[in-house]
Amino acid sequence: MAIVVVNELAGASQEFYDRVTPKVMPDGRLPDGCQLHIAGPSENGWRVITVWDSDEQFQGFRNGTLIPAINEAGDGDRVSPNIATNPVHKLITK
Repeated sequence: MAIVVVNELAGASQEFYDRVTPKVMPDGRLPDGCQLHIAGPSENGWRVITVWDSDEQFQGFRNGTLIPAINEAGDGDRVSPNIATNPVHKLITK
């Protein structure tokens, strides 16, 4: 079942996002199982919204790629990710 992931990165900035993104999406390509990626500023930092084919695919990406890339970016003490996942009822794309 597809899921939507909302990652609220309190304390993050576009600069932080731009440092992490090449590590998690080389050549600008979505990771396997990711259908959609939206990113932009939020009230407290930065927000990334993604849609995944399954929770298992997202958890594998999160644990194996995303969290290590965030830690490697060197802002682990300043950036606080808050990741929420929910099932997708309907996804409509152009």
